[in-house]
Amino acid sequence: MLAHAKVILFGEHSVVYGKKAVAMPIKNMNIDIEILDEYIYENEHTKFIKQYIIDKYNMNNFYIKIKSNIPISKGLGSSAALALAIAKKLKSINDNIDIDDIIHISEKKAHKNPSGIDSIVVSQDKSIIFEKGKDIQNIDISLNAYLVIFDSEISSSTKEAVEHVKNSNRMDVIEKLGKITEKAIISINNKNVYEVGRLFNKTQELLKELGLSTTYIDYMIKNINYYSLGSKITGSGMGGCVIALCKNKEKVTKLIKQMRKKGVKLVCVTKI
Repeated sequence: MLAHAKVILFGEHSVVYGKKAVAMPIKNMNIDIEILDEYIYENEHTKFIKQYIIDKYNMNNFYIKIKSNIPISKGLGSSAALALAIAKKLKSINDNIDIDDIIHISEKKAHKNPSGIDSIVVSQDKSIIFEKGKDIQNIDISLNAYLVIFDSEISSSTKEAVEHVKNSNRMDVIEKLGKITEKAIISINNKNVYEVGRLFNKTQELLKELGLSTTYIDYMIKNINYYSLGSKITGSGMGGCVIALCKNKEKVTKLIKQMRKKGVKLVCVTKI
């Protein structure tokens, strides 16, 4: 494994404006790559990263085989994980490779104005508090609960979502999201799982107010909340994944069973 997925628990979009965000690695969703001499199909983003490396480091052409269970364009850090995996693999061949530079170029291409959070979390073993321009802080998330991730199966573009929020000019909502993150950090440190769940729901209300939810995600959230302490979009929104906080395995089992009946795709479950 060269890199893994991530989820943003709190701070979507407000992190772009200098507020704090809380994110955690999802280590059972990961990516590995193999460098080949023979042709293999590569998606456009992989080709972009590869060509940048070939041009900058004067390398001969090669092909990249990807093995990954991270959904693409779903708010789980797939583009950052891909760039990190490629950079780490090639650095073992060419020590001049600058891993941070490759991730930055990749994220700028994918997201236009990235906050920088994805590129950090996909390489971390621990959950973090991220704030632009400041040192990363680790945060111990031990709520004795479960995070369940569902896929809306709607591809989302971080670039478009960030531009949408910018054009909405709703700094009042951004300020509220920033304050929720501050409260969430306190609740996480106090291991108050019920308050964290409540803040999930409050965050979702504000993300919806920003126009980042969809009719289908609203439907998912409504049904998820019968069995969870709270749920919300994770990542840029306008599609992508929804995360739900469940108190115990029994609730997780009931939630997954009910959502499967409604045709909602499960991504994974992780302890939190």
